[in-house]
Amino acid sequence: MSVRDAPARPAPSLVLRLALSAGIALAFALALVGLAVDRGFRSAAEGALEERLSATVFLLLSTIDLDEEGRPVVSETLAEPRLDQPGSGLYAGAMTPAGSWTSPSHYGLIQPPRARVIERGQTLFRGPEEGGNFYVYAIGFGWEQPDGEIVDLTLWAAENPDRFATEVGAFRADLWRWLVLAAVLVIGAQLVLLVLFVRPLRRVAQEVRDVEAGERQTLSGGYPRELQPLTANLNALLATERDNATHYRQALADLAHALKTPLAVMRTRLESTGDALSDTQIEELERMDQLIRRQLERAARSTRRTLNQPVAIVPTAKRLADSLERLYREPPVAIEIFGDADLSARVDGRDLMELIGNLMDNAAKYGGGRVRVTVRPGEAGARQSGVEILIEDNGPGIDPQAWSELVQRGVRGDERREGQGLGLAIAEQLMEAYGGKLFLETSENLGGAAIRMVFPPR
Repeated sequence: MSVRDAPARPAPSLVLRLALSAGIALAFALALVGLAVDRGFRSAAEGALEERLSATVFLLLSTIDLDEEGRPVVSETLAEPRLDQPGSGLYAGAMTPAGSWTSPSHYGLIQPPRARVIERGQTLFRGPEEGGNFYVYAIGFGWEQPDGEIVDLTLWAAENPDRFATEVGAFRADLWRWLVLAAVLVIGAQLVLLVLFVRPLRRVAQEVRDVEAGERQTLSGGYPRELQPLTANLNALLATERDNATHYRQALADLAHALKTPLAVMRTRLESTGDALSDTQIEELERMDQLIRRQLERAARSTRRTLNQPVAIVPTAKRLADSLERLYREPPVAIEIFGDADLSARVDGRDLMELIGNLMDNAAKYGGGRVRVTVRPGEAGARQSGVEILIEDNGPGIDPQAWSELVQRGVRGDERREGQGLGLAIAEQLMEAYGGKLFLETSENLGGAAIRMVFPPR
């Protein structure tokens, strides 16, 4: 027995491949767009925050003053109401070398904003990631006192980052929500376009299946321009195959007729000499006639079509069983057929008849009077599952070491029986022609030889 090759896994469909590749490209593109928009919004929000804090600093500048000792003094009414509300999230202050001032909004604040005196004419803007817990904006001024002394004054304003984080978070939620919605819509549109795109390909595949089933002879027209060379070549190939098979069969029929006539003339001339033909001469002439007929029929069957129609196996086996039971009446042979009547193989009907017939004939001839034929599904395939045919008998069996010789042309397992030793060789050649294999086994049901025919899946 040989180990069967594992079936190849079916490749993903073209629609699935295109959809996955387009979906991955779209997701990558939308992710980049989302990151770019998010980064742009964050930069714009930070710029707006810096402008708000700068405006607060200049509002504070309009209300601040320095006393004689150079300490900052602010009037009771501030220009920004949030600076008067404790814990409002907006804070401000002023610093000089002599002292500092902070807005009433600092009251109750555990960790106030950190600020420092900066040089005149300099500005400072930093976020929480640069140290501290607030966004801080500061400007350095030079304040002239009544006595003409210039005092370094730093005004600053700070804001709690929660407001900024809330704005950015709300924007991100809306952004990704709309991006996901856009992705769904685009993917849906792509799927619709892909289905429309592959519809002609599906139509070609369906028409090829119809040709295989014998429901049509050619592919129809009306395909897109890109597919027209393919369909035209397929139609030309189908037409050429049919014409070649027809011409070849006709030529072989003419050859058979041409060979039959000289053989009859030869036999007539031998008989006309007046000498009676011996049994050996008659047998050899008949054998030559049978060999010519058989080989011409084999050559004709070798012109099988690539796209064969499915042939039901069980009905074919039953017809052969009826013929063999009538042929082998003494001693009688009982043939049992098991299997689903719908199981079929895509082979030429005459090839299937000869294939099963040769093996069933061998089982009936060399067995012990019982033959069992079992037809069952084989390995699953993407388009059609394989088929297994098991032919068993209750005879003495076949030596596995002699199997390789028995499938050679002209080798017979029992020289006492009539025959030409071609049955197993023809079966082996036919199975190879259709991509199948023959396996020799021992019958588990009848105890004799069992030959398994395996047609591969499509």
